[in-house]
Amino acid sequence: MLNTVVFLDQLIGNGIEKIIGVPCSFLGGLINEAENRGMYEPFINEGDALAYAAGAALAGKKCAVVMQSSGLTNAISPLTSLNELFGLHTLLIIGNRGVDDEPQHRIMANVLAPILKTLEIPFFDAEMPNAVAMAFEHLTQHSTAILVSDRNTLDKTALIVRKGPQAPQVWPLRSEYLRVVADCAENAVIITSTGFTSREMFCIQDRPENFYMVGSMGCLSSLASGIADYFPNRPIIAIDGDSACLMRLGALYTVTQKQPHNLCYIVLDNEANESTGGQRNSLGASRLLEVMNSMHSTDCVDSPSAMSCTLRKFLRTKSYMQIYAKIRIGSARDLPRPDRQLIYEQARRFRAAVTK
Repeated sequence: MLNTVVFLDQLIGNGIEKIIGVPCSFLGGLINEAENRGMYEPFINEGDALAYAAGAALAGKKCAVVMQSSGLTNAISPLTSLNELFGLHTLLIIGNRGVDDEPQHRIMANVLAPILKTLEIPFFDAEMPNAVAMAFEHLTQHSTAILVSDRNTLDKTALIVRKGPQAPQVWPLRSEYLRVVADCAENAVIITSTGFTSREMFCIQDRPENFYMVGSMGCLSSLASGIADYFPNRPIIAIDGDSACLMRLGALYTVTQKQPHNLCYIVLDNEANESTGGQRNSLGASRLLEVMNSMHSTDCVDSPSAMSCTLRKFLRTKSYMQIYAKIRIGSARDLPRPDRQLIYEQARRFRAAVTK
């Protein structure tokens, strides 16, 4: 196990001024330590963080971009056509989720090293002797990557003071709203986003008409829109998190242009990346409701009873609806995940249930 404080000190000693990017649970200690020192800035999308790092490099400054292995797919376009094209080389610190991790990480775990080799990005395992020194030695010629391949590679660092907005304790928990959705669902299809949303819905009410989108952060609104178009007689209830919604906000814009009559899109906003450790996802208070309202009129609910009334209205009126609710951080300890076999078979199970 590496000492996180020493690891960050090594980065700073080589000129890194900011740690930026999208959290990974493998990197939680590093992000917390950077946050405690006032040098962490959250980004909604890994590609956006790479572009910021390119801007910093133009000013002669260095940022390290953190992400999990699946996030590399969001970063490849700016990495190849901006950072590398113009010689604005950037250090990547990647939480390398392994083949024995959750099913959604299996393919990227197998192809991460080949992708980096194809991109001609030198990479070093964080536990290699002198990994940081070697990464910076190559950084003069290429962007480089340090891979953190185990959740225990870096020791845990507590977050002393969470920067930015914090959810008031009076806001309901995510699980309270999910129970309302389960109670109201009847014959509706329920689509849930990656992270705790899918895990909690699985615990509250697993049914064949549920689809747990355990990966593909940011893709829920598009997935739900595709389902809604081809199952027009079924109500579709899609439940997203704020970080996931923001990651591909343009997708929601497209959905609001179509306005599928049978789709209700719900965002539960705790202003954090809770499943990776509760890191903040923005520099200031959330304006997501304002943004959603600019695309389509959005019902803002503040209690489970209000959620129930609004959902039942959707089921009666059968017209496109958006619902927004603030939630506080919090979920059950040792929250189970959908069974691996279920994840691999859920598309078949879902299709059979919805088409019958």
